[in-house]
Amino acid sequence: MSKYLFILAVSASLALSASAQDPEEFKPSGKVFGLLFADYHNTFSDGKSLPVFQVTRSYLGYDYSFSKTVSSRVMFDGFTQVINGKMMITGYLRNAYLQYDKGKLLIRGGLIGSEQLSNAERFFNYRYIAKPTMDYAQMVFPVDLGLMARYRAADFLTIDMSVVNGKGFREITPDTTLKVVTGVTLVPLKNLNFRIYYDLMGPAGGRQSTFSLTGAYTGKTVSFGAEYLAQTNHLMNAGEDYSGISIFSAVQLAEKFSAFARYDNIVSVTPEGETEPWNLSNDGTRFCIGFDYSPAKNVRISPNFIGLIPEDDEAAFVGSVGLNVEARF
Repeated sequence: MSKYLFILAVSASLALSASAQDPEEFKPSGKVFGLLFADYHNTFSDGKSLPVFQVTRSYLGYDYSFSKTVSSRVMFDGFTQVINGKMMITGYLRNAYLQYDKGKLLIRGGLIGSEQLSNAERFFNYRYIAKPTMDYAQMVFPVDLGLMARYRAADFLTIDMSVVNGKGFREITPDTTLKVVTGVTLVPLKNLNFRIYYDLMGPAGGRQSTFSLTGAYTGKTVSFGAEYLAQTNHLMNAGEDYSGISIFSAVQLAEKFSAFARYDNIVSVTPEGETEPWNLSNDGTRFCIGFDYSPAKNVRISPNFIGLIPEDDEAAFVGSVGLNVEARF
């Protein structure tokens, strides 16, 4: 991992030297940014209900530009989670990276976000209500330690490649196992996007591989799309394979008001010698519908309903009526 970060450091040094010769004066500067996802929801299943208020995301970060091409970001993530049966607020360092951006070429190294999930959030722009399908299915980590390069080969073609630790942002201990990631985004027509994703991690025999194919139209008033996703040997456990589909859409009903819907179905296989799918407790159909209202710039409010129909015949339907809020600055 250190050799990749060394290459990034050399690239950044060259960029700084070039900017020093630019006749146009550049003044280094930075800015604070933040984000909040909060919600109140009532979850019901099998005749029981549980009302909960929670903060699912609260970011505070700082962006600093050393030159026109070299910048850095540090960001902390605080959120609520259940620990020993109690709802508690915890926090992590989510981003800490150095970036070189020359327009067509971008190189980023450190604790970095997933390009795959960034694109998924752009296609279905309701992350404050529902995580991207590959994220909540735990096929990819939203943040990891490593190096990413993205190159815009043409107006219609962008290629990204990453080499990451493969453990996520909560476990950054280095080891000899790395994940190699490749993504290709095609935009053959305005607002029409296709993306292919593939990653490999681990030794032969138990090697984890992940594949995704997405098509999406992201117009001003209407957007829709679909994704197929699959993973073999989840977390390098041989035979633990699963796959699924996601279908999503949104319609702008007024200047500040839209409606959206998403349907996901994830199913795991039954390993050799077993009688049930390995991930049966998490298999099933998940859907969400709702409205999105923006009373002010960078503020969004959504009344919504999320349902889960388990693949396990012995498990009950789970529904949740919620009110979600997003605020950015």
